[in-house]
Amino acid sequence: MKRTAGWLRVGGYLLLALVWLAGTGLSVAADPPVLERLVPAGGQRGTTVTAKLVGKPGEGNIRLQSDSSGLLFRLGEKRDSVEIEIAAEAAAGVHLLRLCNDAGASELRPFIVGILPEQQESEPNGRLSEAATVASSAATVNGVLEKAGDVDSWAVSLEAGQTLVASLTASRILGSPMDGVLQIVDGRGTVVAQNDDDCSMDPLVTYTAAAAGTWYVRVFAFPAAPNSTIGFAGGADYVYRLTVGAQPFVHHAMPLVRQQGGGELRLQLHGWNLAVQEAVLGAGQNVLTGQFAQPWRVYETAEPVVLEQQLPERVLKSLPVAICGCLEQSGADVFLLELKKGQRLSLTAEVRRFASLLDPVLSVRDATGRVLKEADDVDGGNPDASLDITAPADGRFEVRIQDRFLGHGDRWHYVLRCRETVSECRLTVQGTAWTLPADKSLEIPVAVERRNGFADVLTLQVAGLPEGVTAEPVSSAKEGDTAKAVTLKIAGKLPAVWSGEIRLTGRTEDGREFPVVWSAADGTDVVAFWLTVPAAGG
Repeated sequence: MKRTAGWLRVGGYLLLALVWLAGTGLSVAADPPVLERLVPAGGQRGTTVTAKLVGKPGEGNIRLQSDSSGLLFRLGEKRDSVEIEIAAEAAAGVHLLRLCNDAGASELRPFIVGILPEQQESEPNGRLSEAATVASSAATVNGVLEKAGDVDSWAVSLEAGQTLVASLTASRILGSPMDGVLQIVDGRGTVVAQNDDDCSMDPLVTYTAAAAGTWYVRVFAFPAAPNSTIGFAGGADYVYRLTVGAQPFVHHAMPLVRQQGGGELRLQLHGWNLAVQEAVLGAGQNVLTGQFAQPWRVYETAEPVVLEQQLPERVLKSLPVAICGCLEQSGADVFLLELKKGQRLSLTAEVRRFASLLDPVLSVRDATGRVLKEADDVDGGNPDASLDITAPADGRFEVRIQDRFLGHGDRWHYVLRCRETVSECRLTVQGTAWTLPADKSLEIPVAVERRNGFADVLTLQVAGLPEGVTAEPVSSAKEGDTAKAVTLKIAGKLPAVWSGEIRLTGRTEDGREFPVVWSAADGTDVVAFWLTVPAAGG
C-alpha cells in the first residue's frame, strides 16, 4: 500500500488531498467524514500547529478544506491529526474548516488564528504549585477541561501597575458546552478578581497589580446547559483558548463599523494597557492587529456611519444612518428626528458582535414623552433590540437607547441603525454540507423569515451545480405553508464523483435577490455550501 498527497483547488477553496492506493484500485469512501472539533482550536500566525481531528475522518480520498489561502494542511499518517502551517500574513481571527471525501463532507468547524505566542496545556496543573508559567508577557494558551472537577492554572509575572487581562474563548466561537469561570489568585491562594459571564457565556477578568510578583489565572467551568450536577464540569469537548497577560488589549474601537467602500479609517481605541489611543485601518482592511493581544474586527455596513458626538444636538437629519455610541453615563442616550405622518422607520440597537456589556432597551417616544413602542431582546440568545414604527403624526420624535439593568461605562457601546422601513426576507438552512443520494433526490429545507410586510413571491434557485445535476426552482408564496418554509430538491447522476461549492438564492419577480445563509458560531453568515455527488453505481 502506498500514499500520495497533493494540492487541489476547487472553486475558491484550497484542498489537501490524501489518497490511499492499494495496487491500482482507489479505496471506496463509504461514509462522509465527521469533524467534531480541532484540538488545539487555533494557532499563532507564522507558526505550524499539529491539531488533533476529533470525529471520524472517513475512508478514501480525504481532503481538508478551508476558504483561506493563508493555511496549508498536511494530514497525519493515521488521519486523526493535521499539521497546519499558518502563514505570517494569514488573516487573524476565525477560519472555518471541514473534512471532505468522495462520500460527502463534515460540517464547518472553527480554527482561530491568533497574534500572540501560544502554549499547550499539560496536566497536572490544577493546584497553584503545578501551574504552568506563561512564557512571555502575554500568550494564548490552549487547554481542555477533560473531566468533572478539572481546574487549570497558569502563572503570570507582573510588574507593579500592570493590568493583567485574561479572556476565555470557549462557548461562543468554539461551541464548547461549558459556562467558563476565570479567577485571578495571589500567591497565598486569595481570589482577587473573578468573572463568570462577560458579554457572553465566556468570561473576561482584569486585575491591576499593586506590587511586582507572580499571579495565577484559574480556569474551571459549569455545564452550559444547567443540570443537577453539583461541582465543576468537564469533558473531552470542554475545549478553550485563554488569552492572558499584560499586553495591550482592545475591548472596542470607535467607530465600531465602517461604510462599505470607505477609505482609510482612523480608530479611537478603548481597552487596557494601551500605549496609543488611536490606530489607522487602511482602505479595504477590516481587522486591527498590530501590537494587541487579540484582533479587533471592524464590520462593514451599507449605511453612512457617524459617531454620536458628531451629531449636533443629537438630531438625525438624514436616513439611513449607523450611529456608533456608548452609554458612558447613567441614563439613556437620546436622538431626535423629524417624521411625517405615516412614515415607517426601522431601528436596531446592535451590541452582540461588538463584545459589549450593554443589554439594550430601544424605544420611540413622541414630543410629550409618551412611549409609542419599545423593544428588548431579539430572542433569548441575542440581546440586540429591534423595532419598526409608523409615525402617528407629523412632528419630532425621540429615539432612546438604555441598558436593561441601568448599567453604563466604557464597555456599554452600541451601533444604532436607523432607516426607512424596507420589506425584506431572511433565508436560512441548518447545515452547510450535503450529499446527493444515489437513488433519490436530495431535499434541502429552507426557512423563510418575512420582515416588514414582505409579500413578494420568491423563487429559490441553486447555482454552481455540475452539468447533469439539476434543481427545480421552488416558489415561496406570500401566504400558506410555503410562505415560511420551502424544500429545494436536487437530482441527477454523474459518471464520476463531483464535489464543489454551490449557492442558494431567493429572487423576487422584480429582480431583488436574497442569499440563503447559515450562521456560524462567531456570528458571520456563510453563503457558500458544499455538495457531493457520488459516481453513479459507485
